[in-house]
Amino acid sequence: MPPRLSAQDFDQELLILFDAYVHGQLDRRGFLAQAQKFAKAGITAAGLLAALSPDFAAGQQVTPNDPRLKTERLSLASPAGHGSITGYLARPAGAGTAKLPAVLVIHENRGLNPHIEDITRRLALDGFMAFAPDALTPLGGYPGDEEKAVAAFATLDRAKTLEDFVTAARWLQARSDGNGKLGAVGFCYGGGIVHLLATRLPELNAGVPFYGNVPAPAEAAKVKAPLLVQQAAVDERINAAWPAYEAALKAAGASYTVYRYPGTQHGFNNDTTPRYDAAAAKLAWERTIAFFKTHLQAPASVATAQDSPVVRLRGTLQAVGPDSLMLKTRGGEVITLALPAKLVVMEVYPIALADIHAGSFVGVGGQPQADGSQRAVAVTVFPESARGSGEGHRPFDLAPDSTMTNATVADLATAPQGRKLQLKYQGGEQTIIVPPGTPIVSFKPADRSLLVSGASVSLSAQALDGKPTALRINAGRDGFALPY
Repeated sequence: MPPRLSAQDFDQELLILFDAYVHGQLDRRGFLAQAQKFAKAGITAAGLLAALSPDFAAGQQVTPNDPRLKTERLSLASPAGHGSITGYLARPAGAGTAKLPAVLVIHENRGLNPHIEDITRRLALDGFMAFAPDALTPLGGYPGDEEKAVAAFATLDRAKTLEDFVTAARWLQARSDGNGKLGAVGFCYGGGIVHLLATRLPELNAGVPFYGNVPAPAEAAKVKAPLLVQQAAVDERINAAWPAYEAALKAAGASYTVYRYPGTQHGFNNDTTPRYDAAAAKLAWERTIAFFKTHLQAPASVATAQDSPVVRLRGTLQAVGPDSLMLKTRGGEVITLALPAKLVVMEVYPIALADIHAGSFVGVGGQPQADGSQRAVAVTVFPESARGSGEGHRPFDLAPDSTMTNATVADLATAPQGRKLQLKYQGGEQTIIVPPGTPIVSFKPADRSLLVSGASVSLSAQALDGKPTALRINAGRDGFALPY
């Protein structure tokens, strides 16, 4: 089997022509005429178009009949839109009656094609209830042919189509098998829709637009949800409008993080075409999943007052099986906990004090001092995808009188006792003294392979269906001991 082609195998001008063709700015005849000058060594312009076009089989990561998933096709009433909209729903098969965080998946300008269905299944395998509507519903749905899909898409009433997505979002968030938390991810056209939903839906909990057009800067003041903005480096059509919108987001105090991936083309996450960049796509997707887990998952699973409380446990793993683990707590108690399908695992790893900068978002476990400051017991530097998590100052269960402050570093300076951090959060600020030798850590998404006998962990747990169950586990690798 010949190796897959990449963007480096094509002239940049040809890639720009293909982008114009894909987005309806150039028809097939126009593309072929202009691409002819790049045809060489027996490859025709039509052959170049075929090489650049999607290969859905090559990009499929999760088969439609994967036994780990439960999928179905649904139709929703959309009276403010086109009357109805169909879509593809995927949930983990082992979720049972668990109330899952929900993610709306919004396609490119070609409708609900096999690639977007595959994205939906990938999200379900990560523990989400994912729903992908098809904007082409009023025209009979995705036609099975990309060129016909683009042509049909151009005839849609855009205002009604937006209302279809608003309807789908609200329906998904209100489902009884959801936890009430809603995220949205979209690609190209879908990325633009995520930006628009962030201005329309104050109830949106997280948005991840991939290389999408932005609304008018005046709309930025309406954004309430945290955004993780994923951009390609070589994408002037999209990126040109970003600086003005970013300035408006900053002025409005919106919570957002933006990544621009060096050397990438528009569509770099789509693994069905040569514009796919495997390394950038992997990193962007890891950031996406971590962002959704931060903003949509636990403690959202504590849905009602009738549920048992979520508790924090710290200790060392004694044994780990497929469905349960045994934990020896720091107090010496040995506890067996069930492991659910939606388990969140994070790796905690050491970093240096020098990695804390002005503007870093940190969590500080501290002890109050006589002068009103806090002496740090340990400091966690949050990744950008988790910025804003648990912001504030509150009691902490590490030791008597201990506190936890999650805030932004406004200033830092050298002090006689160590390093002084001035932390600011909504409604207050704290002065933190970090003595020499204080543990400094960060964390990143991991999987169950990190959970081995002897691993140091801290975890949140809750009684579900009568069984003590781990919800989220923070663990150290290769003997690293968690500070708290």
